[in-house]
Amino acid sequence: MHRYSLVPSAVSLAVAAGALVLAACSESPVGPRSLASSDASLSVTPGTNSLTIVSDAATLFCTGLNGDYTIPATFTATGCGAGTVVLGGYNAANVPTLVDPAGAPLATYNPGWSIPFTGSSWIGFNAKGGPSNEYRANPGRYVYQESFTVPTGVTNPTLDLHVKADNVAAVYLNGTLVGNQTNTDCNPDVVTCNWNGDLHIQQNLTAGTAYTLTFLVIDLPTGAFSSTAGVGGPAPQYGCDYRKPQDTGTLGWSATTVATVPGHVIAGGGTGVAITGLGTAGQAGCENPTGLDFAGVVSWTPAVSLQWCSPGFWKNHYPDAWGGVSGGLFYNQIVVANKAPLSKKAGAGANPTILQVISDPSTYGGPATNSVADYLSGIIFGANVGTSADDARCNGGVPFVQNGPAN
Repeated sequence: MHRYSLVPSAVSLAVAAGALVLAACSESPVGPRSLASSDASLSVTPGTNSLTIVSDAATLFCTGLNGDYTIPATFTATGCGAGTVVLGGYNAANVPTLVDPAGAPLATYNPGWSIPFTGSSWIGFNAKGGPSNEYRANPGRYVYQESFTVPTGVTNPTLDLHVKADNVAAVYLNGTLVGNQTNTDCNPDVVTCNWNGDLHIQQNLTAGTAYTLTFLVIDLPTGAFSSTAGVGGPAPQYGCDYRKPQDTGTLGWSATTVATVPGHVIAGGGTGVAITGLGTAGQAGCENPTGLDFAGVVSWTPAVSLQWCSPGFWKNHYPDAWGGVSGGLFYNQIVVANKAPLSKKAGAGANPTILQVISDPSTYGGPATNSVADYLSGIIFGANVGTSADDARCNGGVPFVQNGPAN
């Protein structure tokens, strides 16, 4: 992260909010994407219809630092576990605030990141030279991970996710790229910096499937990949000869400015220093802040529970369990799948009421009584289903809540 000769200034909440809205239009995911419609290792229970996924202390931190700044089409994380640090976000009561949680690194130095998404926190690490929100993090790739499971039997499961990062985030769903930010430092030719934008990803999911979200966060060397002369440059220098860390930051998201140097810049790095050990975990030079913030929801339509009560139940619980359906409704008026004909014993042209049919199976036939049970079960439970055993809810008799229209 770096701003070309830019000193961050305090920004009002109104302006910051407007910037987020504009940023949402300026960046779009790259790669496979579907436009249909949380914590780590969180599996959900059928009966609910959504779960939230946010960056926080439970997000896994994985192995991944190296000198490769590319965004591959597929990516497999390794060594995922503890190590994620909450840099700053909402307070313990999850109330939006401009004040970081006590002791969070961003409360001491914010290099210019916007307020996190509702309920989430900026996350990073405290290794590789110092807190990742300062100009101490070695350039490279840092990896975070979240897991969830979509319940079986549900329909239309989807993921709706918002991401921002310093410098660049690429998002993988079960190892496949589903979206990424522009792969560059915040140079003069960049309209919206990735840490103030909104990478919005929408993706169809499959019921009964376990998913892993992997966030590949690329911490670029200062000035990387700019097309403006004198700002970027070839490896291993990139922009180090021309660009230094910005001069100030703020305390959290307040208007109080603090100096970048010397406290937030690693000694001997960041200014005109060549990257050493390129491609190794010990590489240094052009140190840059890095962090990740995301919030999303996995939603679905709950599975329809297909319930059924037997003809004997409906006979014994007329009219109390019939949900307003009249027993005087004629059998030839009801519509159900695979509706059975009346027994030959009923006689040609017979048109009994459904109460008569269900009360006299010897005359009208067992299949016909089952068709009446299908119809009534469909009215009460919202689905016409044929089966051979009472649902557990039939044993108690009443009351029932009618889901379908009464005739």
